[in-house]
Amino acid sequence: MTGKFKFLTLGCTALVLAACSQTPAPTPASGGSLTAGSPYAGGQQFPWSDRLDAPSANPYADGRAYPWASPIAASSLNPQALNAGWTFLSELQWTSATSGWGPVERDGSNGEQDQQDGTRLSIGGRVFASGLGVHAASEIRYALGGQCSTFSALVGIDDEVGQRGSAQFRVYGDGTLLFDSGLRRGGNPALALNVSVAGVKELRLSVSDGGDNNYYDHADWAQAAVECAAAPPTGDVFLSDLPYVSATNGWGPVEFDRSNGEQGLGDGRALTIGGRIFDKGLGVHAFSVLSYDLGGRCNTFSASLGLDDEVGDRGSVVFQVYGDDRKLYDSGVLRGHDAARSAEVGVSGVNALQLIVTDAGDSIDYDHANWADARLTCAPAAPTQSGALDPSFGSGGRVDVGGVDVVAEEGGAAVVLGADFKLTRLSPSGAVLAQGAALSDGVAHALARQVDGKLVAVGQIDGEMAAVRYLSSLTLDSSFGAGGVVRLPLSQPGPPVYTSSGASGSGARDVALQPDGKIVLGGHAHRLFAAPASQSTALDFALVRLQADGSPDASFGQGGTVFTAFETLPGFGNASYFNDDIYGLALQDDGKIVAAGLSETAGSSPALLARYLPDGRLDATFSGDGIALGGRSGYAIFRAVAVRPDGQIIAGGADARFFTAAFLQTFGPDGTDGPATRFQFSDSEEANFQQTLVTSLVVDNDSAVLVGGLNAGDAYVAHFTPALRQDTTFGGATGGNVRLGTGNIISLVNSADNTILVTTASRTATGAQDQGTYRLYR
Repeated sequence: MTGKFKFLTLGCTALVLAACSQTPAPTPASGGSLTAGSPYAGGQQFPWSDRLDAPSANPYADGRAYPWASPIAASSLNPQALNAGWTFLSELQWTSATSGWGPVERDGSNGEQDQQDGTRLSIGGRVFASGLGVHAASEIRYALGGQCSTFSALVGIDDEVGQRGSAQFRVYGDGTLLFDSGLRRGGNPALALNVSVAGVKELRLSVSDGGDNNYYDHADWAQAAVECAAAPPTGDVFLSDLPYVSATNGWGPVEFDRSNGEQGLGDGRALTIGGRIFDKGLGVHAFSVLSYDLGGRCNTFSASLGLDDEVGDRGSVVFQVYGDDRKLYDSGVLRGHDAARSAEVGVSGVNALQLIVTDAGDSIDYDHANWADARLTCAPAAPTQSGALDPSFGSGGRVDVGGVDVVAEEGGAAVVLGADFKLTRLSPSGAVLAQGAALSDGVAHALARQVDGKLVAVGQIDGEMAAVRYLSSLTLDSSFGAGGVVRLPLSQPGPPVYTSSGASGSGARDVALQPDGKIVLGGHAHRLFAAPASQSTALDFALVRLQADGSPDASFGQGGTVFTAFETLPGFGNASYFNDDIYGLALQDDGKIVAAGLSETAGSSPALLARYLPDGRLDATFSGDGIALGGRSGYAIFRAVAVRPDGQIIAGGADARFFTAAFLQTFGPDGTDGPATRFQFSDSEEANFQQTLVTSLVVDNDSAVLVGGLNAGDAYVAHFTPALRQDTTFGGATGGNVRLGTGNIISLVNSADNTILVTTASRTATGAQDQGTYRLYR
């Protein structure tokens, strides 16, 4: 809005009066007119539309053109490109757009009736570098081609209108309502949205006036972006059913199973060449380029080629097929009166397939070209062995991005938590889609994903327990705590004591999300030792429950916090110190919380489970006092815990004092001791003289258990039956122990696409160093 501010500095003259939106809101005056000084005075309107003109006898008259390009999807063709797969809508061509007052603005606010007369996008005091500025009523349509998985944005009334204005934002996918913001008013903070657009061909963004009028309704779609990914095909597939990596088209969007039509999506007709109708295919317009990721899996590309009958005898084009930048086929010039031409092209070993249509050297007039019945013949999906690395992910199943925890997202994507709180989103093919910023003085331990797509990371910041929440865009969520961060100073002053883990202050090692949106953190806090007259400190179990906005849940413990000091409990003896630490959390369906860890003393260190009622009290129905001990040697630790579908609890960790063995143990719903097993991840002779433990586990629906752990600095994954018998065929590895690589921190999670995601890191003298992320068949 540079021009407008220039005029405001000089005073608003009559010539520019209609462009001054920084004036009082319009109010009725005598005779029902509006107060002078309002851009809406006299009922002025500046409605605007783009790409909505109806086709004429010659749509190319006056030199019009409607070039179009799709988002660029992440794929194995760009595996490590930062932000590959994410595209801001302000960088894309819409297929149609309307705005209630002047044009839609790219990366700027609406302003007034002229192009680029807005200011920076700003909602609730927060400035955004990218987005769309509109004015109610507004509608923008984009052709996504079914290649995208997620649409995200932050919406609200732009700050340039102050406290004025009201609007309602809605998102539609192929006509189905996906999101409704409700009424948003000037001064409200930005509202984040993150919706699935999997399979959606047309995305529609609508802004209404909130039911009153459109005065000052300057509405922002800030950071509006789509996430898209394309995977190589398996078996035989029609191209109109296969997401492309990218597409460009000379006149409107590429059409699926229809002719090109005009500038809108879905405005073509049945694919017809020389009177022959085709059910499947792609309708394009010269110049056009379609790119696909074949991953070297396919053998043959075939299609029937020609100009669509909708243009009659007009138009002329050339069809070309390229494989890895090498021309494989050229049709020569085809004209409107030609019959369909069959093409069959060998594509063995080709990774990048490009289908190109040129204008045959004259012009693009009427060049409606059809790739009718376009299909690929590809190798069927290879039989997959449970535990084998998925070669379609990264390089041979591994991506050079690791961390301390990982979560799965819809559509096969994943988010990895770095030891410094930096988040990295990986596409289904392992491409880096986006990265967040690291937090100084932060040590992260665990990550969880909310149902709305937001991400909660926990650990330690400045030596004290902390929780951090991110929007799906991997930026801090300002609606949580203070700018996205909740700090929990739980420790008490006093001389430190030795702990085998080196823990100090307070910190969270795990996080669990309740169905009601509350957040549970489990870890430790240095507290004054409970022995009489002692001024020493020791670690206590520390449980914290937060409301969805990050505030403490007053209904839990004392002000949202529960400390458990085992030296105060009957049966735990009288040691010179107790260091108690939670490493894993699990939630039961009845709202009870299971915490797994250890109680380390000068004499012994038993692994233990503690179960808490929803209000934070120990559950006396669990093992008689709320606490169940684990391990067989008197020196043990539980690092992970899960609840099976039948209510059984399984915990994993290590047993023995110096040379540990990996350990799994089950407990009944009432805390009674169940089956257990000790094992080694390595069959080397030195394995019994090394440190081996389970650090992560997940339970399948059939109660089988996947475990991740380490042995002598190497990361492993293994599989156990419900009876805790190891599956020695898992991954085809010796003994069923799949070695992934180096790492002494490992976390794994099941993914919805029948795979296992694993991330690893290593501890160093200066902190944790992220190693790699892997995907295995489940």
